[in-house]
Order: sequence, then structure tokens, then C-alpha cells
Amino acid sequence: MKMAPVTFLLGLVATALITVFIWKFLGAPVDMVDAPAGKVHCVSYTPYRGSDTPFNPDFIADPARIEADLVLLSSVTDCVRIYSVDLGLAATVPLAAKHGMQVLLGIWIGMDEEKNAKQIAQAIELANAYPKAIRAIIVGNEVLLRGEQTPDDLVRYLKTVKEATGLPVTYADVTDFWMKAPPALADAADFVTIHILPYWENNPTSAAEGVNYLKSVREDVAAHFPGKRIFIGETGFPSHGRERGGAVPSIVSEARYLREFAAYAESVDLDYNLIEAFDQPWKRALEGTVGGHWGFFTTDREPKFPWTGPVSEHPKWRLEAGSSFALSLLVLMIMAWRGGKPEALGGLAAGFGAGFAGTALLLQAEHSIVAWRTPLEGAVELLLFAQSLAVVVFVLPEITKKRQAAGPMPIAATLDWLRAPNRACLGMPLYLGLTQLAVAFSAMVVSMGLSFDNRYRDFPLAAFGLAALSLALLALNRGDHKRALPNRREETLFALLFIVNAGVIAFNEGPHNAEALTWCLLNLLFALPWIGNLKAAVFGVFSSAADAKA
Repeated sequence: MKMAPVTFLLGLVATALITVFIWKFLGAPVDMVDAPAGKVHCVSYTPYRGSDTPFNPDFIADPARIEADLVLLSSVTDCVRIYSVDLGLAATVPLAAKHGMQVLLGIWIGMDEEKNAKQIAQAIELANAYPKAIRAIIVGNEVLLRGEQTPDDLVRYLKTVKEATGLPVTYADVTDFWMKAPPALADAADFVTIHILPYWENNPTSAAEGVNYLKSVREDVAAHFPGKRIFIGETGFPSHGRERGGAVPSIVSEARYLREFAAYAESVDLDYNLIEAFDQPWKRALEGTVGGHWGFFTTDREPKFPWTGPVSEHPKWRLEAGSSFALSLLVLMIMAWRGGKPEALGGLAAGFGAGFAGTALLLQAEHSIVAWRTPLEGAVELLLFAQSLAVVVFVLPEITKKRQAAGPMPIAATLDWLRAPNRACLGMPLYLGLTQLAVAFSAMVVSMGLSFDNRYRDFPLAAFGLAALSLALLALNRGDHKRALPNRREETLFALLFIVNAGVIAFNEGPHNAEALTWCLLNLLFALPWIGNLKAAVFGVFSSAADAKA
């Protein structure tokens, strides 16, 4: 071990202190409004778990699974909303009746008239067989939003179902399409069902302001449909996923919004349905990580938060702190074994760095667990974690050597070695070059996606934060950022693209998205080691232009 024992002990103390501090901060309980006593009015329910998906026409929901879910949900609600009656979901109605619950019976309306007719016929049969179990029939969900039918078609469907069952009927959509619809649509419905999701609105709203936003929208809709009852058909907040403006998905955000909304709804006698009972992994294919995390139960049927009392984002923070410390200790040992010989202050700095690195690795692993859905996505997450480990093994120890640190091999030379490997090039410059190339390429792929197709993409801060900061510190120690290094055309292009992407992402996401702004900062850190080459290239272009004019 190159690090002196006393220095290592100082680093160990620093690692323990910073690890406990970070996790205690992340796991701090947050006070918020308690939900009213009693049960919530209704919740959206689908039985899909794991790889189950409604896009599989051969899927049939297991009635035993549905019954087990309803028994669990009966502790928090007396009503569930389903969106269709195919794929075995029709069993929800008799099972709900068996357990004294009611159903908001959904009829899925799409472009296929034959399928629509089958849905309507089956729903009518269910409603007439179990009328007391049906709270209302929702004929179509966001059909106008998807552009799959006209308002006149929906009016015809509503009248058909109403005449055949005599039960309350309605249509559900986002407020914009209700406001634009002809009056005949509202006239054909017993009440107007609107969806208000502060996270997905055109101007995303935080959980803290979500209820105020909903209240304002509801009042606008009520004024547009005087004398018509307004029913909140969907409202909720996600627990994981990317930020949108000031809307930050988290367990605390979800709990805050749902609890404050329930309190507001009781105060004004507002009827509603929450989205949704259980996390739905299949939605990640459509909406990214955030799409699969709207449930207030996990896919394992565990509650995410209590409905009263403080809520913690990391209720098991002590266990996470212990795991993070174990990783941090491993990082510190690698730095002590492979790095330089820092003095006491250097040991403290190494300890703090190891603590941050161990925490970043654990946060990256936790995000990978909630983000991946398919074997391919799992393989990508594992490769990203291996990339972070390469940063720990090769880059962090070099930082402790300061001016004596090795530098990464140029990208062109690294690519030549990948095309024709040879033992003569083996050494720290090659290992650093391979690590830097892998990190830069994968970060560039992510940034390009966030620049041009950003709506459902996460900001993988934990996966790239350690790498960006470590490579920037290595360059600062060596002074690489101050000079134009030879044979660095590829690096110059990377630096330019990182800076451009940072500007595009900041413009797209706006000033209120902290995750986006942090990712932009990481882009600038990735560009830092090559900024000298970029400056030289830009100066050369202007000099050539000036010479041409002269």
C-alpha cells in the first residue's frame, strides 16, 4: 500500500463521515399533510406484472391474481377502475362484487370498429349481470387525444351503452379535448370525466403546487360545463423517472401530492379516481422509467409510503449507508494501493472522494434496478456499471498522483489499438484511454438522445457523474485543459459536441429542471480535458478566415 497508514486512517474516517452524512440527508423524513381517515374513492387497476403487457393478445389475466389484488386494495379503497374488458379483465367485476367493491367499468375504444363492438357487447353483458357492482361505465379513454374516433362516434357509443344498461355513463379524456369537444358529448354523458396529471401537463407542475393546479383546472372545466358534475378520472404523481420542469418524480413527491389531493377532495366533496394501484412495468416501453412508476404499491405489492406521518425517500437509509460504506472502503483501498502518496490533507480528500464514489455506485445500481425492463436494457446497465468500476480502478488512483499522473492515450491511438491489439501498448495510458473513450462515447449517445428525443429519457446522473468529475480532475491535475495536445482531432470534435449538446438540452428543458442542468454541467466537464484543443481549433479557423480576407 503506497498510502501511509495514518493517512489511510484519516481517509477512512472521512469516508465514514461523508457516507453517513449523505445517506442521512437523503433519508431524512419529510413532514406533510396527512390523508383523511378512511379509504380513497377509487383507484386505477390493471393486473399486469413483470413482463405482462396488454399488447400481448394471448395474455389472459389469472382470476386468482385479480382476486388477491382486490383483497389487498380493499384495505385502501372500495372501488377500482379498469380500462377494458378483454384479456381476462372482465373477471374483475364478479370478483369485486364478491368482496363488496365496485368497479368503474372501462370500455376500450380504438380505431377497430369490430373490436369496439365486442368490447361494448361484453361490457353491457357484465353491467346487466352485476349492476350493483358497477359505479359507472367509462366509454372510451383518451380516444380524442389519440385521434382514433370523432366526438360524434363517442356520442353514439355512449347512447348505446346507456340505453342497454340504464347505468351512469361517461367518457374520459384530458381537459383540452373536453373543452374543444362539441356540447353533444357532455350532453350524452351523465358526468364529465377529466384527467389531470400535473407531471404530464404542458407546463409541468411540482407535487407541492400540483393540487393548486388541479383546483384551477377543475374550476375552469366546471365553468365550461355549468350544472354538470365533474369527476377526476385520473390524477397522481410518479415516484421514479426523469424530471420535467419543476415536476420531480420521487416517493416523497408522490406521497405529498396524493395526500394533499385526498385532503382537498374531502374538503370540497370532490369524487375522484387515483392513478394507480400498482406500478406497471409494461408502460416503461412507452414512457420510459417514469411510465412504470405511478402506483402507490410496487409491483411486489408493497406500499411505497404511509398515508399519515412523515415520509422518507430512503426509509432504509442506514442499510444503504452501510452498503455504500462497504463500496467506499473498497474504492479507498484501490486508491491507497494504486495511487500516489498523499499527505494528511490528501488522505482526507481521498476519503471524501471515496465516499462520494461509493455512494454514486450504489445510487447507480438502485437506478438500474428500477430502470431496466428487458434483457438488453439489463445488459446496457451492467456495461455502464462496469464502466464506472473502470473509472474507480484506473482514473481515481491517478488523481492522487497529481502532476505525476498518467494521461489517457489519444482516441485515435486507442481506436488503432482496438483494431489491432498488441502487448507493447499495455499500460496506464491505454487503460485510461479505453476508459475515457467508453465514457465519452456512451455519454455522447445519451446526450444526443436528450437533445433530439428527450421526452421519455432519463438523466443518468449517478452513472456518469463520477466519470465526468474524475476525468475533469485528472485533466486539471495534469494541466491538459490549458494546452492543445497533439493528435487530438477526435477529442476536439467530442468537446464541441458536448458543449453544443449542453446548450441544446438546457434550452429544451428550461431553467427549472435541476436534473437537466446538472447533466449539462456534466457535458461541460466531459469537454474540459479537451478544451485547449477546441480553443486552438476555433482560433485556427478565425485566423485562416482573417488571412483569407487579407
